[in-house]
Amino acid sequence: MKPDALSVRAVTTLEEFETLAGPWTALLRQAGVDNVFLTWEWLYTWAKHYLGADRLWIALVYREPDRLVGIAPFFIRRGRAHGIPLRDLRFLGSDEVCSAYLDFIVSRRDQAAVVSRLYRYLHEEVSAIWDTVTLPEIPAGSSTIDLWDRLIQDAGKVVDVVATTACPVMELPASAEDLTERMGAKARYNLLRSRKRLEQAGRVVYERVASEHEVQEALATFIQLHQKRWVKTAPGGAFASPRFLAFHQEIAKVFSELGWLRLDFLRLNGEAIAGVYGYSYRRRYSFYLPGFDPAVLPRMSPGILLLLRCAGEAVREGDRQFDLLQGVADYKMVWADRLERCLTLRHYNHNVRASAAKLLASGRDAVKALVR
Repeated sequence: MKPDALSVRAVTTLEEFETLAGPWTALLRQAGVDNVFLTWEWLYTWAKHYLGADRLWIALVYREPDRLVGIAPFFIRRGRAHGIPLRDLRFLGSDEVCSAYLDFIVSRRDQAAVVSRLYRYLHEEVSAIWDTVTLPEIPAGSSTIDLWDRLIQDAGKVVDVVATTACPVMELPASAEDLTERMGAKARYNLLRSRKRLEQAGRVVYERVASEHEVQEALATFIQLHQKRWVKTAPGGAFASPRFLAFHQEIAKVFSELGWLRLDFLRLNGEAIAGVYGYSYRRRYSFYLPGFDPAVLPRMSPGILLLLRCAGEAVREGDRQFDLLQGVADYKMVWADRLERCLTLRHYNHNVRASAAKLLASGRDAVKALVR
């Protein structure tokens, strides 16, 4: 298909964004990037809580008048870089909530034409609205990266890689009993010993919150555990941010209604001592946040025991991958079969502000290199 056969229009209001749920979900199913952080539910809820004074700018690509074949889920963030005011066109979901695997949502069969049309739209039709385009947390293996980079190179520009992250991923076995087989003999022995010692300390119960009306109370319990974990280094943890708290209170409710929420606890004598907040979507479990009270039996590793329990439940539910998400902490790498890397890419517009920001960024990087 030729890019000229495609039309583009922008969605700039939350009211119109709300009406996109059906077609958004249908296209996501056809794309090769379907994951929980690109769902309409996640990004619409994020926009409600985080957009603020920034401007929504979702580019929709159509073949024929009403056949949606591409979505560029953008917003325009106004800020400053090196003292220069900049308008940064970037993916929704990219601030504070640690979304992973963000991308363009494009029908597989139309991918090259849609990406080319989006590039032309941004650079020829609406170039006056942005200074930089930032693609945060896009998978390193995304096929849109090569297409986007080729278009930029053809225009005599370059794409800067401004950040990288890695998500440890475990391929789940056929049986939950096989999970500990991936561990070394010493680690397996220590884990079994911790389980036995914990059971000797009192009545141990693993609990998953299943009913929708219990979600907010259970989330509050989890937040308390998470905050206890960070009380010395980062008081309040991630939930110290009012927007982060409000976002998760709403998304937990939404995901619970859809059957995607996984909120698990390990209780000792009725008291929650560890919790895991995660999501299960399209046979992939996402380990979003752990929480535990570091003052309660730390040598018995209640958090690790609960993680193992969650992985076992994921196996029993038919999930195929257990994604530990961003960060390569030791407790994650013990379980990982591979790392899925994400990149944050940026390129600059041809205008005075963008050129000045690019020049200052290059100078800063050169100084850093000399200091090293």
